[in-house]
Amino acid sequence: QVQRLWRFSCAELETMPNFRLQIPNAHFHKHWHDSAAHKGRIRQWHNQAARKHRRREARLAKAQAVFPRPVAGMLRPVVHCQTIRYNAKKRAGKGFTLDELKEAGINKREARGVGISVDFRRKNRTEQSLRENVDRLKQYKANLIVFPKKSNRSKPKATDSSKGEQSKAEQYIGDVMPIVKAAPKIVPYKITDADKKAKVFFTLRMERSNAKLVGKREVAAKKKAAAEAEAAKTKV
Repeated sequence: QVQRLWRFSCAELETMPNFRLQIPNAHFHKHWHDSAAHKGRIRQWHNQAARKHRRREARLAKAQAVFPRPVAGMLRPVVHCQTIRYNAKKRAGKGFTLDELKEAGINKREARGVGISVDFRRKNRTEQSLRENVDRLKQYKANLIVFPKKSNRSKPKATDSSKGEQSKAEQYIGDVMPIVKAAPKIVPYKITDADKKAKVFFTLRMERSNAKLVGKREVAAKKKAAAEAEAAKTKV
């Protein structure tokens, strides 16, 4: 009778479950809505498309309100990132310093009116950064089109642009004068016989050892010179 229990047909084997798999133990207890017993944990986002449309309409309204000024805002300086790890990289800063504005011939009180950001706290630490931002201001000033104020439209100032330039003005979309990272230039180099014979690892180890033993070698040289001087005195 025991043998009969284990004699299954092929059709019976196909319908039998796989006992090696995990027993289903699903927990359908997601709290979709708030109630007195618990707070809802599932946040739904059915207004995603409507929010996207609203953000687009807000951007268009802002661009129309600030016309003919650039959409992205004011001109920003080029500054170096902080700490030794990132100071080789450049990014957009908060505003130009007073020295940079003075070198470029721009009044610090009128700078923001023509789309130039000003930072009264930042200081120039190097001549290189000062020259770089001054050139940036001069390039911006050369391409700048200044519209007269509403109160001075009948009598524009000498610094305002002509009507012909104003008619050609277009609203700039994107960052004003974006900071572009220069692509590294790879210069081809022909490997010589001297390069093939050079032992780079050996040279690095020797230089490292020389730098480590420079103090001990100086002390040994002084002792040797003193011993030779004493030996010369005794011979005399």
